[in-house]
Amino acid sequence: MKFRNYIQNIDTKIESIELYLYNINAKKSFSFGTWTSRQQSYIRIVAQGHCGYGEEVIAVNNPEVTLDEWGTTLSSLKGKTIPEAFDIVRKNINHWEDRLSEITEMALIDLSGKLLQKSALELLDFDCKNPIHGVYVILSDDPVDVEEKTKWAVANNRATFIKVKLFGDNDLDNAIVSAVRKHANKSTYLIGDVNGGYLPKNSAYVSNDVIAPQLIRLHNSGLDACEDPAYIDNQEWVKLQQMVGELALIPDYPMRPAGVIKDNFIEGMGDIYNIHPGCTGSVIDAIALAYRIRESGAKLMIGDDSLVGMGCSIWQQIAIGLSANWVEATEKEKESDLYYDMLEKMHTVTVSGKISLEEPIHGFGIYLNDEKLKENADKYYKI
Repeated sequence: MKFRNYIQNIDTKIESIELYLYNINAKKSFSFGTWTSRQQSYIRIVAQGHCGYGEEVIAVNNPEVTLDEWGTTLSSLKGKTIPEAFDIVRKNINHWEDRLSEITEMALIDLSGKLLQKSALELLDFDCKNPIHGVYVILSDDPVDVEEKTKWAVANNRATFIKVKLFGDNDLDNAIVSAVRKHANKSTYLIGDVNGGYLPKNSAYVSNDVIAPQLIRLHNSGLDACEDPAYIDNQEWVKLQQMVGELALIPDYPMRPAGVIKDNFIEGMGDIYNIHPGCTGSVIDAIALAYRIRESGAKLMIGDDSLVGMGCSIWQQIAIGLSANWVEATEKEKESDLYYDMLEKMHTVTVSGKISLEEPIHGFGIYLNDEKLKENADKYYKI
């Protein structure tokens, strides 16, 4: 693990760890239900005057959730050197909650880069820095709303890649796809995410013979790729991809957690594989899985977990380093306003939907107004 080798001589000890919780009130519709709010958590790890940051969603539709459990778990890192803290996190992958180990790795990578005056991409051994496309995501079950948002994306040069939520109702899904294609030209790459809607969890079995024709109908209406069409086993994924022809399937839920899947990767499940922030359990393992995907000849995407803050910039940089085909973790209209208010500097820049990296950069290059960070938090926990 090259990152561990880079940081092995850092003898600086962690002085404090702070957790912040922010309630984001925004309706998001999925095939499995509706989010009316989500609880976003930021982390700040401090050592020798430098701060490492990370972001995860700690809960959904649960404004009463506390930071106590995460705080108690992370207390073991205070007073440890950066390498010691990293080793503790690595030993607890698949024991800690996936989002907790992932957010802590994010912050330790960021902090290490700032201490060493090196970029996170260098510490993660990336040599690719070319700009990549971000995705304009539409989360709506109303074809009229989808149509209006598509018109906005086209007018603002954000329509190279568009992703819509689909719902497992083939008529509704077809209407949503058609709404996008009414305004987006043929060069727009259209992705639909069904979240397993054509065979939900714990539902009566539906065969690929039933699912495939419905997906082909969507492809004929203009859908280029379909993410998580159904909850099926991995071999059924391989068969379904063969049955739907030119429609690219995108496995997402079968890619979790990254540390387990990287050693049990199955080729042919789709033409594109998704690494989903918030579900990997480890940034380091996610990168290893990404390399395994690339070795198979498949395309790679970096997804999103409804991130609104520094997590977007962090995963954008990882996507750039991996030369992913696209990244979905992008800042959100209105939902990221609070983050922007606290932000003093970041190094990812988006122009016409394409994301590039400004250099020179240390760590992930994120700097926040820490007074505003605490002042605006709905909940706060310090170790």
